[in-house]
Amino acid sequence: MSQKPRTTTRPPAFQLWAAVVFFGVGTWMGCKPTPDMDRSGDEMDADASDIVREGEPIQVVEKGYFEYTERGRLIQALEANRLERWDNLEGDNTQSDTPLWQVSEGFTLYIGGNRERHAATLQADRGTYNDQAGRLEAWDNVVLVNDKGERLETEHLVWSHDSDLVYTTRPVSIETAQGMLRGRGLRSDSHFERYEILNPTGSFEVGG
Repeated sequence: MSQKPRTTTRPPAFQLWAAVVFFGVGTWMGCKPTPDMDRSGDEMDADASDIVREGEPIQVVEKGYFEYTERGRLIQALEANRLERWDNLEGDNTQSDTPLWQVSEGFTLYIGGNRERHAATLQADRGTYNDQAGRLEAWDNVVLVNDKGERLETEHLVWSHDSDLVYTTRPVSIETAQGMLRGRGLRSDSHFERYEILNPTGSFEVGG
């Protein structure tokens, strides 16, 4: 999936509507790919949001709001205080393993809709977002809440629309109506409706 504001560059239609002003501020000279999971499912330790890039981002967006549609259906929206757009390694925008947007100063991803109506929300302080792959990697004060009110907290999380997957290898806590679950590592569907804690720790705490 490839999209730029108000344009669609790859079928099927995946359109981006942005109620923001874009500023081109230079040319890209180099960056490294986003850390991902290898075939065994183990996560790499590198933090793509801390990669030092040469040159300047090709676009900067302040207080941006984006809505994404697929085949005419609204699937997600991203609201962020600051976004910097970086080209990828080869200048080929079809690559799916390179972050295009670096997000900072706090953001919210509305999953399965827009900010008025959605299935889940993902919030964090910073991250990287590949709008072509529908993949967001979040760091620091990460909070994922589904439509049941179940709340996941962790320090690092990867969300992928294409693969219908949320995962982390970091410690997690999940607050539900029945109590608190804790562990290390989690896999879930992208709407955080069905999830599994990979290594549960401690006892199940039932609220009073």
